[in-house]
Order: sequence, then C-alpha cells, then structure tokens
Amino acid sequence: MTADWLGPRTFPNLWMKACKLWVIVALGALIMPLIVWIMIFIENTKTFSDTMNHYLGNDQSVYDRMDGDPNAGYVGNTNIPKHLGGVVFAAAFDISMWVIIVIAACADLFWRFPICKQLIDAFYAQGLHDTRGLVDIEFYFLVANAFLKLFIVAATGSQTYTGLYPDNKQVDTPLFSLYATMILLCSIPLTLIALFFILHAMKREEYAAAQKVTAA
Repeated sequence: MTADWLGPRTFPNLWMKACKLWVIVALGALIMPLIVWIMIFIENTKTFSDTMNHYLGNDQSVYDRMDGDPNAGYVGNTNIPKHLGGVVFAAAFDISMWVIIVIAACADLFWRFPICKQLIDAFYAQGLHDTRGLVDIEFYFLVANAFLKLFIVAATGSQTYTGLYPDNKQVDTPLFSLYATMILLCSIPLTLIALFFILHAMKREEYAAAQKVTAA
C-alpha cells in the first residue's frame, strides 16, 4: 500500500501550499489600510461638509476657527492640512492611496491572475512584475513592491496621530490605523519570501517543460 502524497516532494509541496496560503492571508494586510483610507476619506469630507459646506481655499484663519488651535497643522478630526488646496489635497491624497494599495495587491497576485498584471501595466508600473523565464528573470521587482508597501506603512501610520473619530464611536480610527500599519509592516518580509519561492518554483516548472519540448 502506497500514498501518492508521500515521498521526496512531500515537504516541498507542503511548503509551496503554505506560501500560497500566506499570500492570500497577506492580502488582508493590504485590505486593512485600504479600509483605513476609505474611513479617512469619508470622515474628511463629512466633517468638512458639516462644518463649512464649501471650499475654504487658502484662508488659514478660517481653518483655525474650526478647531480653535492656530498652532495645529491639520483641521480638527480630519487629515485636511491647513494650506492651499486643503480638503481638495486631502481627498486627492486619500484616493491616490486607494490606487497605490490596489497596485501593491496586484503586484502580489500577478502570477495567479492575468488581470492583476494588466492593471499594473495600466498604471505604467511594469517594474512591479516580471514574466520572463527562469534564466532571465530577476527578482528585484519583489523588493520594489516591498518598498511600495513601506510607503503605505509610513503614510497609513501617520494617520494614527491625526485624531480621526468617525460617527461610530465604537471604531477608534487612530488605533485601527496603528493595527493596520503594524500588521502590514510585519507581513512584508514574509510575503517577500513566499513570493520568491512561488515564482521560482513556477519558473523551474516552465523551464523543465520547455527543455522537454526542445529535447523532443
């Protein structure tokens, strides 16, 4: 009596399954910052609309009256900076973070879903993937995506100090931002290792298949 799953490839196969499972789990580490930035966008626009209901331009004295603190760099309970553009800048930055997080997620999944590669190419971020064969592929693009995630960590982490409190008092936005930041930060090196093993195994299989075809 024999078992097909036992043999020299047992533990390598289990390791590959663990790596692929981790990539799916790590996707959640990017979803959390995405939720943070959606919450921040909603809180920014709602607070601004409820308080002023119009664009303030560059009049910092008006901003100061909103929170009563001329020394504060941000409008109270928002991450709207007290300078030219104000709420427009904050909204544009929030939306840009959505896009950056989606691009980072696609860079983790391009090997599995072709649409992820297409989305990366649509934003001219080809440096975040490499589809060449085993002999030509260079894995520096994995490091590039790791640095992109570090930017997300820095940008999201800064929101833990801006005092954002949405209408739902049960949600502590700064604390949630901190959790999202730390979870993403811890996931970066593990995801880097997992993707290296996944892509290397895929390229080895492709190379072996190509060699068989050539030999035939």
